Amino acid sequence: MRFQNPAGLWLLLGVPVLVLIWLIRPRHEERRVSSSYIWRLSDRFMKRRLPVSRLRRWLVFALQLLLVTGGAFLASRPVLGHGARVDYFLILDSSASMRTVTESGETRYEAACGMIREVSKRAVADGHTVTLVSAGDRAEVLVRESSSAGEISDALEGTPCGWSGCALSGAMTLAQLFLYEHPDAEVVLYTDQTAEAEEAEELTVVRLDRGEWNAALTGFTVSQDGEGGLTVGAELTSFGRDAEIAVGLSVNGKMTDAVNMLCEADVPVGVRFSVGDSETVISLALEIDPGDAFAEDNRVVYYPERDRPCDTLLVSSMPFYLSAALRALNRGEARVIPPGSSSAAEGSFDFAVYDGCVPEEEPEVGAALLVNPPVLPDGLAAIGISDEPAPLTASAAGSAFQDKLLGGVRLDGVSVGRHLIADASDDWATVCSVGGDPAILARTMENGCALVVMLFDLHDSNLPLRTDFVGLLRNTVNLAVPPLIDRRIVAVGDRLTLRVLPNTGAVLVLSPDGSGAEVPESEDGAVIEVTLPGEYRLLTGGEETGFFASVPESESRPARTGPLSLLRDLPDGEGAAEAEEEREQAESGLWRAAAAVLLLILLTEWGIYLYEQS
Repeated sequence: MRFQNPAGLWLLLGVPVLVLIWLIRPRHEERRVSSSYIWRLSDRFMKRRLPVSRLRRWLVFALQLLLVTGGAFLASRPVLGHGARVDYFLILDSSASMRTVTESGETRYEAACGMIREVSKRAVADGHTVTLVSAGDRAEVLVRESSSAGEISDALEGTPCGWSGCALSGAMTLAQLFLYEHPDAEVVLYTDQTAEAEEAEELTVVRLDRGEWNAALTGFTVSQDGEGGLTVGAELTSFGRDAEIAVGLSVNGKMTDAVNMLCEADVPVGVRFSVGDSETVISLALEIDPGDAFAEDNRVVYYPERDRPCDTLLVSSMPFYLSAALRALNRGEARVIPPGSSSAAEGSFDFAVYDGCVPEEEPEVGAALLVNPPVLPDGLAAIGISDEPAPLTASAAGSAFQDKLLGGVRLDGVSVGRHLIADASDDWATVCSVGGDPAILARTMENGCALVVMLFDLHDSNLPLRTDFVGLLRNTVNLAVPPLIDRRIVAVGDRLTLRVLPNTGAVLVLSPDGSGAEVPESEDGAVIEVTLPGEYRLLTGGEETGFFASVPESESRPARTGPLSLLRDLPDGEGAAEAEEEREQAESGLWRAAAAVLLLILLTEWGIYLYEQS
């Protein structure tokens, strides 16, 4: 037996007080009465039953003792155990959607924590144990088979809700392993996920979803419009109800455009904005403020990629096309020298282009481009020459180099009239082909230099006359001086590797919570662990850029669906509240019955007293 109010047992001190009173009270009462009254009283006394007279004092004492002890136990609110010990296995959904604010003003996560605290108090009071698992980006055991409600409360206090998805499958695996060791355990899942699952008797799901409304911006895109501007787009969805929502566009922190969108429930609506001059854009932001229940998906910030300066060496006897393209890139100084010049080795460069020639030594640069080389580098062997014109197309094989070099390059209408046919080893990746033959290849040299080879003369192709040539050259330069980051929109929980150039100093990152710190170096380089949603700003060597971390799109929908491996029933939070109310009513009924018994004892004792006085 346990007591919900142990302080009530202090009333048992009334027992020795009652005994003391009975010991010191006088046994007889002296009165002056007439002799006739004595005879009448004597006659009445003789008519009474002798056994009742002898036991009256002890009966009154026993009734008073029951009143004191019963009152003490009633005040202490005793709770009887419900049988054998039960091991509770509680799973708490810690995904981002559990941060949705309910009508009461608390989040779903806070509501679930309150329920778990109450369940733990009752379970521990009844002699049971509680194991608590948090299911955020991964399943983690917070408390294992604890018999302390305080320990469970402290674990909840020290475990905030996450910003990523819910590792429900991992939590189910832990639950299954727990059931192998504790076959009679009760497994309870607190989540806002709507489950479609097979029925089983090992799991109870308490749903925290109350139909809260949420609107979200997803599917953010930015593209060039072909006229020096940008097209910014996203999808706007109102989950659960129809709504009219205002969407605003901010450029460099200032609101420049806005539009009202009519949204049908659960139907995505495309939103598009145009930005005139992309060169002046430092950051773009789309945002809504509809007053919904989940605000972390109402804003997206985008930092366009800024080209890093690049010192270039161009070795060519006919540099017209290449020098014009380099000037169009405007990436920094480009030194142009003829082949065989002694000044080629002077100075340091990030990028080198050899047109119709090859370097005497392996260049110490970030990337090098060989155009129609007279001597092929290692791994390439000349087979012959083709004079048959054919279109220049992306290789069907695909490779990482192809993704980097052909990003934003379409190659529409590009053809080559004459090219070298060569056989390539496995070290080389084919980026583009002409008539089925490799035409542009790339590989990484032993010194880390990215080497790109064109097996045709620029004068035998219309490529230099196309804007794709500038894009291809820009992507090749980016192999030498890559952007600081390769992704502008990431998800919470991702790891972002920075490309820090030599002699640029440390990188300072400003997080969404306003804190700033230098990005630490590790074996993998400078890596940022993305733990919060929102806008991150990066500062290094006079360069400023940034990226945006978003919550998973699946977390924007208030009531998600997914299969569970174990399920007994799906009581919602209201059902749990009704069960709690029924339990409290049963307990209050028990206490009222106990109070009625004490009242009956009191009335009995009072009746005996009145009988004595009559």
